[in-house]
Amino acid sequence: MTMNKLLVVAASAGAAAALAGGAWLGWNQYRTAHTTSESVHAFDTTDPALVAPEATAVFTGTVLEDLGRRTVEGLPSDAYRVRVDRVLKGSAAGEMLVSQSDETEHKYLVGQTYMWATNPATLPEEGVAQLYDADPRPADDAAIATWTTALHRAPQS
Repeated sequence: MTMNKLLVVAASAGAAAALAGGAWLGWNQYRTAHTTSESVHAFDTTDPALVAPEATAVFTGTVLEDLGRRTVEGLPSDAYRVRVDRVLKGSAAGEMLVSQSDETEHKYLVGQTYMWATNPATLPEEGVAQLYDADPRPADDAAIATWTTALHRAPQS
């Protein structure tokens, strides 16, 4: 074999090895970046049967004060000071700061008692976030019965 042919074969083998090595390194970077991810759980936020298992607290509460619009966890929200009246799930007590997505046209009214299904916000000073995104519904006997049934049917964690 001549020196030129040997040089061509060696260069080709080196290029193939470099390409294979680059592909392997690229795949490992891609695989590492895509093996760990967060899971986002979507559900119908207007259905108590689906919201109840996701909430850390479900309670009836009376709106004491409309605190206006705020940004909570980067989202525009309406904030309310709420007195917890009756706990169906969790350990809600006393007065709480509750935020509600401002996507609904209907707002909670001061002095009215509603059903609340909440989870804590990331920052404690932001209070809790209302998960139940249906129009505000009074906490009457029918609503309490619906939520109680939903809680009893929910899987226990």
